[in-house]
Amino acid sequence: MTNANAAAVEQGVSTNSRPMPPGRVMGNVHVVAQKYDAHPRSIFRLADAGKIPFGVKLGSLRRWDLAEIDAHIANGCKPVRIAGKAVLT
Repeated sequence: MTNANAAAVEQGVSTNSRPMPPGRVMGNVHVVAQKYDAHPRSIFRLADAGKIPFGVKLGSLRRWDLAEIDAHIANGCKPVRIAGKAVLT
């Protein structure tokens, strides 16, 4: 099979996505809310404000790397970005 540029592509394999690293465990808002002991809606607000990791958007869904969440909690829940910008350390 070929794509629009006549390059060979394997059927069923997306060319614009990165493979997930082995062992990476993703959680939904309810799992993350339990870890932070917060309401699920608060998790979205905190992520949008840069106070917790933003997570990964999968279409209309948002998922978080649970190892990243655990590391954030272990490091004292420091903000990860300010007003949409990365925090420089």
